[in-house]
Order: sequence, then structure tokens, then C-alpha cells
Amino acid sequence: MSRWLAALALAGGYLAANSAAALGSYRRVSSPGEPVRPPSTVSIVVPAWREPDELLEASLSSLREQTVARRYPELFEFIFVGCGGVDLGIPSRHGYRVLCAPRGKLRARHLGTCAASGEIVVAADADSLYPPGWLDLMLRPFHDPAVVATTSTTWYGPLEMIVALPKLLAFNAKVSGRGSAFRRWAYFAVGGFDLSADDRYLETRDMGVLVAEEEVGFRRRLEALGRVVLVDAPVIHLGGELPRGLRG
Repeated sequence: MSRWLAALALAGGYLAANSAAALGSYRRVSSPGEPVRPPSTVSIVVPAWREPDELLEASLSSLREQTVARRYPELFEFIFVGCGGVDLGIPSRHGYRVLCAPRGKLRARHLGTCAASGEIVVAADADSLYPPGWLDLMLRPFHDPAVVATTSTTWYGPLEMIVALPKLLAFNAKVSGRGSAFRRWAYFAVGGFDLSADDRYLETRDMGVLVAEEEVGFRRRLEALGRVVLVDAPVIHLGGELPRGLRG
């Protein structure tokens, strides 16, 4: 019993420290200063499946309001991929190019990457909120030619973090599907995603199947080509509902 109590105390201390760090980082990411011009063109790809309208509005708007994209609009394109259960008028109103993909997140991301014109592809989710300076910080490492990808952490909120503790402890071993960027040529050089993982997930509903391919396996293959950089720029997972202060 004492061992369990010690483990719980350790986890509680970790969560408290990580919560404070994440919130501090989030505030810093909101205003990192003057954005730096990206080294190449950039495509932001957002897959979606049945996200509520208010979540979709908040997430897509937060990406369009990125300081670096507003400062250098000629370098950016925004791609929305999804046909299932979402109002396609929302991404259209926000200036996204809208694509329809077969069901499956990896297929949606693959379609978006194939359609992207940018040399750097940014992976984002339709259920997350992105601080204004997030994209600027994610793109800065690409000025180093040895960098093939960047990844960020996620702020889940105090309760979700307990469930997400294993992912938080292993964040440096993956490329986040919710917040990462990679060179487009590198995606194709490693063979892209194993799209059969979508089928296995739909059969089993085991999220571990998707994570193993989208985040862990993909990172390992990218590391054979160059550096993958962890950026201290957390995004907020909205968890299916907007925080009260962001509701209309």
C-alpha cells in the first residue's frame, strides 16, 4: 500500500509541475514577439470527423490567427480534410481549401499532405486550440537543414492529464498528430503513413493502434532522415467542449 501511495504522490507532483509549466508555456506562446519569416512555403492540414460546430470554429480560427501566417500570408495555405458529420461551410468561411477523404484520420492526413503545395506540412486537429505564436515557434527550427520535423506538447487540463499521464511521460518519443510539422519530401521518403492502421482502428476502436503509427512509428522513420525537434509550445486539447470563457 505504501508503494502505491508513494507512486500516487509522485504522479501528483509531476502533474502539478507539468500543469504549471504548460500554462506558463501557453502564456509565452501567446506572445513570443515578432514572428520570424519561415524558410519555405507552409501548408496547414486539419482533418476532422464529427467535431461540434463551436469547436470547429474555435480551432480553425485559432490557426488562421497565427501571427506568422498573418505576417507572411503569401507563404501559407490552409487545407481542411473531412466530409463526415461536419459543416463544410465553416472551413470555407475561414479561407480553408476543403477536401473530402474516406473515413480514417491517417487517410485524411495523407490526402492533405498529397494535396499540399507547401514544402513544410503542419499537422493540426479540429478539436484543439492554438496560441497565436505557436506556429511561429514550430517553424523556426526548419532554418536548420538538418531538421526534418518538429513536435509540440499538449495541455489536456487538470483532470484529463491524469488519464494522459503515460502520453505525457513519453511525449519525447513521438510526433504529435495534434501539433507537429515536417518536411513534405521527408513524408514521402519514409513511405508516408501505413494507412491500414485506419482499418485496424475502425475494427478495434483501440486508439493505441493509431498512436503507434501516426505518432510513434512515423517519428522513428523520420529520425532516420534527420533531427526531430521538440518545441516548448503546447496546444490546448478542447476535449469535445469549449472552455466557458470561449463560448458565444
